[in-house]
Amino acid sequence: MVIAIASIGGEISPHFGHSDGCMIYSLANQELTVNEFVNNPLARIKQGLFRQNHGKDNCSCRFFAEFLLHEIQFDVLVTGHIGDAASQLLSRRGVEVIANTKGNISDYLREYISKKGLTCPAFALS
Repeated sequence: MVIAIASIGGEISPHFGHSDGCMIYSLANQELTVNEFVNNPLARIKQGLFRQNHGKDNCSCRFFAEFLLHEIQFDVLVTGHIGDAASQLLSRRGVEVIANTKGNISDYLREYISKKGLTCPAFALS
């Protein structure tokens, strides 16, 4: 299982489209590994189109979702808010979207793994 977590620093991003990018984790054989960080190419647009005119037709979430789907394969996306178009796009591609989430990424992963009934003996995240 590959989990993408929209992040700003070590925290879950409150808004998928405004995140710095996604931390990508693999969970296999009771081991959690950090694969990579995928930068949000729109994060550099501080006062551009997306931040000034956030709305249904120009939400940066949809563009980042399309970019992420092009870059990697993943099963789960964890984020704070995500636009409807992005959420629907990801769902149609078989990605489970877990929205309205906040807090520290490491803490969230521990809770997620526990709720799924999984164990990770060497669970060590920085």
